[in-house]
Amino acid sequence: MTDAPSSPHLSVGLAIREGWQTFRRAPWPFVFFALAAFILSTLVDLIPGLAGFIATTMVSLWATIGFIRGAWIGLNGNSPQFGDFIAINPAAIWRLFSRQFILAMLLLAIGTAVLMLALIAADANEMFSELCKLIMATDPSDPDQITALIPVIQDLAMTVILSPSAIAVLLVGSLVGAYLQVNQAFLGYLAVIKGLGPIATIQRGITTVQGQWWQVLGLLVMQALILLLGVCACGFGLLAAVPVVFGITASAYRQLFGGDDAAGLLNGR
Repeated sequence: MTDAPSSPHLSVGLAIREGWQTFRRAPWPFVFFALAAFILSTLVDLIPGLAGFIATTMVSLWATIGFIRGAWIGLNGNSPQFGDFIAINPAAIWRLFSRQFILAMLLLAIGTAVLMLALIAADANEMFSELCKLIMATDPSDPDQITALIPVIQDLAMTVILSPSAIAVLLVGSLVGAYLQVNQAFLGYLAVIKGLGPIATIQRGITTVQGQWWQVLGLLVMQALILLLGVCACGFGLLAAVPVVFGITASAYRQLFGGDDAAGLLNGR
């Protein structure tokens, strides 16, 4: 009689060690790419209007895929080169964007539903409607009109805060949102490496991570601390901290989802 396959188990310590080792295999390409991505992101932020928003989004997607590609190569025991980071992969960019967009829409829908339920619980629907009318009639270029909105917003906030049922709704909604976001900690890797469809990507994250939810939360906390250390090092530490965090995420992903490059991210290397 054969034993049933065991469910994947996440070791946070192993992920941190492998993430650091991945960075050490090619520290300068990682650092130079992080610096290049930061400079390019800063420059495109100066572009006004919709064009600037699109450019910023594209640079963010390109940089994310570059870090994922470099981390994956490093975890395979090889040393990524600078060209591996900057390679443009339109298919991977689209996969990453579409999955992130679907997740954002899902979180927005949950947030909107929670807000509406909280307003109903606090009996603040009319106050919210009046605020919306005032906002629609407000000229953003007039500071006095903007200032006039502050007391209305404060009154609405106090009405919600003083309602125990509204606070309970907001607390439950926050927990649901946090639960979902932790489950989607590997969405980027699932989109770029696994190549699943948008809904399948979210479903796979939920079904795999829910059994390791607390471990993944602990992993995210450790990553946040590493990034904080990078910020404390005059900000320059982020040039190393960001690649290390991507390597940690890649290691954790491989522990939970396997190491197959189903979408062919490394094809042609």
